[in-house]
Amino acid sequence: MSSDTPTTAAAATKVMPSADSNPRVVVTTHAADGTSIFGADSEVPLFYPFGPAVSSFAVFDMRGVVPVNNQEGTGEYASTIPRCPPGGVIFCITNIAGNFTVPMHRTLSIDYAVVLTGEIVIKLDNGDEKTVRTGEYIIQGGVNHQWINRTNETCRIVVVMVSAEKVKLADGTELEQTVLKR
Repeated sequence: MSSDTPTTAAAATKVMPSADSNPRVVVTTHAADGTSIFGADSEVPLFYPFGPAVSSFAVFDMRGVVPVNNQEGTGEYASTIPRCPPGGVIFCITNIAGNFTVPMHRTLSIDYAVVLTGEIVIKLDNGDEKTVRTGEYIIQGGVNHQWINRTNETCRIVVVMVSAEKVKLADGTELEQTVLKR
């Protein structure tokens, strides 16, 4: 048993860190002989490209191709806005401040997301909205959307983005990515 394994019921019910804290990431890898080892255990600093009052990101891992090479280490992405590389995958969190709206945008990815804390409204370009709360899931397939936090609390969302083909309409038009800019 490792030194950080919960040994009591109280220890096992540790409260999740706040959405404003730097996330801890534990990375496993292999020793030269193939034995499983821990490669890293560290906090990833939050990145605030649009200022501290609106949103922040932490990219944990990004790979340029799938399937990935499990013998390559993870990179350093401390100042990275999460954008899935073509043909790749990215694992990250986004924190959306209370009473903030992320501009409408589209990614060239399918996104698998879980709301860890708070709640968020997903608004589509046709005006439809859905509220997603703590512990609920999102699968988003390259749609034009915006995130709206109508509460006073920061919403933390963990996301795995997988590169996808452009959406092609019946008339052959391909929908392009729109990106958020610093």
